[in-house]
Amino acid sequence: MGRRWFPRAVPLVILVIASLLAACAGGAPGPTPAGQPEAAATPTVVAATPGAEEVATPTPAAGAGVTPEATPEPTPVVVGTGTNRVTVWHNWAGSYAETITKLIGDWASQNNVTVELLLVPDLTTKVNVAVPAGQGPDIIAWVNDQIGKNAEIEVIQPLDDKGFDRAYLEQNFVATAVDAMTYRDRIWGVPESMEAIAFIYNKDLVSEAELPKTTDELIEKAKAFNDANPGKYYFVYQAAADPYHNAPWWYGFGAYYVQEDGTVGLDTPESIQAGEFLKQLSTIMPQDIDYDVARALFTEGKAAIWMTGPWAIADVEKAGINYGVAPIPVVSATGQPARPFVGVKCMMLAAGAKNEKAALELMRYYGSAEFQAQMAQANKQVPANLQAQEQVKSDPVIAAFVEQTASGVPMPNTPFMDALWGPAGDAQRAIWTGAQPPDQALKDAAELARQAVEQIKG
Repeated sequence: MGRRWFPRAVPLVILVIASLLAACAGGAPGPTPAGQPEAAATPTVVAATPGAEEVATPTPAAGAGVTPEATPEPTPVVVGTGTNRVTVWHNWAGSYAETITKLIGDWASQNNVTVELLLVPDLTTKVNVAVPAGQGPDIIAWVNDQIGKNAEIEVIQPLDDKGFDRAYLEQNFVATAVDAMTYRDRIWGVPESMEAIAFIYNKDLVSEAELPKTTDELIEKAKAFNDANPGKYYFVYQAAADPYHNAPWWYGFGAYYVQEDGTVGLDTPESIQAGEFLKQLSTIMPQDIDYDVARALFTEGKAAIWMTGPWAIADVEKAGINYGVAPIPVVSATGQPARPFVGVKCMMLAAGAKNEKAALELMRYYGSAEFQAQMAQANKQVPANLQAQEQVKSDPVIAAFVEQTASGVPMPNTPFMDALWGPAGDAQRAIWTGAQPPDQALKDAAELARQAVEQIKG
C-alpha cells in the first residue's frame, strides 16, 4: 500500500471488532448521514442520505421459513462519453441521487470525462476489501465520520499536496466543514453538504415567537402544553437510546463522547449533567419513542416540535404541515447553544486511484459554488461552500439549517468513535427508562468504551 502516513496504522481487524463490540453492546452503531443506524434490530432503517426518504425494512424473524434471495450485483450508472474515466462509489438515494447524477453528467459531457457512478450498499466494508486489492474506485463519496478509520488503514489519500490544502478549504468552505475534513492535521476530503438536526415546528400549534429559547423553557413549556392538550406532545425526537440525536445536549453542556486521541468523556461532570437533562426529557415525551413514533406524532398534528434533520422535510411537506425550522435552544446550565453533530458529505480520493487527475478535477467541481447551490436548491440542504450559502440564503428552510450547522460540532471522524456508539446508547437507554441513575449509567458506559478504545489501539 506504499508509505504510511502515520507512525502506526490501526489494523482493519481491530476496527471491525470495535464496530461489532458497539453493536453487541445493544446501542445503535454509528449513524449514516441522516443520523440513522446502518444496522439495528428489526425493523432496520436504511441509510438516509440528504434528500432521501427513510425506508423501514422489516427483517424476517428467525424460523419464519423465509429463504433469503441473492442480492444482485450493483449496476453502475455511466454518464459522459469522454476518454478519461472516473469511478465513484457512493450510497446516494432518492432525489439527492437524481440531482447529483444529472449535475455530474452535465460536467462530464463538457469536460471529456466518463464517470461511472456505482451505488454500493455496504460501502465501508466493500472499500476496505477492494481498495487494498487494487480493485477500488477513484473516488469514495461518503461522510466525514468515515475519514479517520479509512485514513488509518490507507484506503484514502491525504489531499494537502493535491490542490486541497487547509488554506484552500478555509477560503472556500465554512469552518465546520473544514474541521470535518481534517484528521491528524491533514485534509482528507472535499466537503459538499452539511446536515444537522434542528427544531421543526408546527406553526398551527406553536408560533415562532413562542418557541423556547432555553432548555429550561423547553421543559416548562412542554409540561404546560402536554397538560393542556391530552394525547398531544410539545416536543418529540428519538431520544431513548440515540447518541446522535442526544449529542446537542452532551456537547451543549460542554461534554463530549470521545476525542481524537481516544479520550472518553462519558463520565465527566458535564456529561452527567447532560444525562440528568435527558432524564428530565423522559418526563415530557412518550416512554417508547423512536424515529417512526416521533414522525407519526408530528405529521399527524399531535406534536408541536420535532427535533430532526432536513431528511424529514419531505415527509412533513407531504403531510401538509404548516411548518418552520428553528435552532435548538440554548442550554440553560451553560448559556451555550445546544451543539448537534454536523455530518458532512464529502468526496475522498481512494488510494490507488487509477485516474487521479480527472478524479481531482471532478472533486473540485463537486466543491464549487455552482454545483453546491444547485444541489441545495433541489434538496433543501446546507451547502458547505461559502458562496453557495450566499446564493441560497433566501430560502427560509435552508437558512435555518445553515444557522444550526454553524453552532454544531463536526461528527467525530476518529476511529475511536466506533467504541462509543454502543456504550453511549446503552447508558442513554438506562437513563431514559430509569434502570440506572445518570451518574452510574454513564460511569459504566465510560468503562466499556475505554476497554473498546484500548482494543482499537491494539
